Amino acid sequence: MARRALPAVAILALTLCSCGGNTGLDLARQACSLVHSSIAAFDAGSRSTNKAVKARDLREATVDLQKAEPIAASATSADGQWNALMTTLNEIGQVDEAHLIAALRAQCTVVDSNPQNLEGAASTARGRKQA
Repeated sequence: MARRALPAVAILALTLCSCGGNTGLDLARQACSLVHSSIAAFDAGSRSTNKAVKARDLREATVDLQKAEPIAASATSADGQWNALMTTLNEIGQVDEAHLIAALRAQCTVVDSNPQNLEGAASTARGRKQA
């Protein structure tokens, strides 16, 4: 039975990898979306005076970073320029999130302001001027 599952898993993996929209930048943006959610939950949890809410928010922050980690690894595999993001996310569980936030913010700022992102915004603005 395990021998039958291997070809199916391999076909599924190839199918998923061949889908469009999985460039390194796209994957880095997906990871950073989770990083932004994590930071928001971490900040909310850190400010909360309710122990249950604090625990829930901090747990949510950790889960979001754990979800971002494999996406950042895929981004790095597609484009090595995202290695710093992946490396920082690899520190989850070894370094407190409070110590990672500054680096994650800086790395996601690079992702969010990537020239491809700015080129799309510029072409949209040019389209509006022409209209």
